[in-house]
Amino acid sequence: MKPIFSSFNYFAGSLHDPLWEVFSVLDDNNHAEHEKLKVDLASIEIPLLESFLANNNIDHLINTSGDIDQQKRAYFYINYLHQNIYSTRIEKLLDTTERPSPYNKKNLLEIGIDKHNLCIINQFRLDNFCIQKDDFVYQICPILEQSNSSYWLFRQISYLASKEEIILKIRLDPFIEIAAQNYHPVLYKMIVFGKPLNWARLFSLREDEFGQWFDEKEYNRYGITDYLWSPIKNEIHFTCEELPKISYNGLKTSRYFHTIFNRKNGNIKHCDGAIRLYSDDELITRSKYHIKDPSIRKFGKRIKIFQFDSTINNNSEINRKIFCDLITAFFVWNRDIMRYFS
Repeated sequence: MKPIFSSFNYFAGSLHDPLWEVFSVLDDNNHAEHEKLKVDLASIEIPLLESFLANNNIDHLINTSGDIDQQKRAYFYINYLHQNIYSTRIEKLLDTTERPSPYNKKNLLEIGIDKHNLCIINQFRLDNFCIQKDDFVYQICPILEQSNSSYWLFRQISYLASKEEIILKIRLDPFIEIAAQNYHPVLYKMIVFGKPLNWARLFSLREDEFGQWFDEKEYNRYGITDYLWSPIKNEIHFTCEELPKISYNGLKTSRYFHTIFNRKNGNIKHCDGAIRLYSDDELITRSKYHIKDPSIRKFGKRIKIFQFDSTINNNSEINRKIFCDLITAFFVWNRDIMRYFS
């Protein structure tokens, strides 16, 4: 049975990684969550703590001049938060109620959402690297466990919406609603880019073209990345999925991207990015096949993160450079995708 921590929701809704935020709260006697956190740390049962310490070498992280027991409990809690914030977020994303979090917040009750719980981004102000309505700030939902895994994707989407006046739909993080006056975003730097492929050859395809990459590095989360170019009448469909390793010790979620190109002019009519949640058995079966096999495309539970449609942009399509920027941002940290589109 998982322990219950009263400060969990605070850390789940924080803009900062638990690795930094837990100690920040712990060191600040005046922080609103300080006492809750101390109670939570003290409530960690000895067998759970000892099991964590036996499986994780944190000796080099301990400040021997401080409270050693409290530090060990803090690192246990940080590990717990890393493991459980993502799984709890997925549970909230799978919520089938009419207005799941955060759309059930008083400030968002007038925001329109579609059947995938996506909202049109131009219902918000986009500045200061945030999504703002009235006096509150929201964020696009992270794709992976890492809280910044959608950071570069949002930068691309924000640019398209504010500078190119392109209408996109996004899924808001169910945990995040922060008063604008308290919003202090973390900024990251990374080169995320894509360059055109041999588009002339792709747009002249008469049959499916597909490929697959394997990543055997133990420290990488993903193991297989499948892609498929498929000609359908006057369109070219591109589908790509990054699967986690079967041995991955965490939620078995993939990153899934789908695009429809207009074969006549090479522009994009539709694209969307999603998370797919697999059971252990589903992932084992899925990993035996390629994404070109139609029978496995319905495996798992799909949670859309963003979507573009020319139909809600007065039938205006977007160009291939934007596609490259979006897909490399969506699959941030996947070097195979980066190389393929570079």
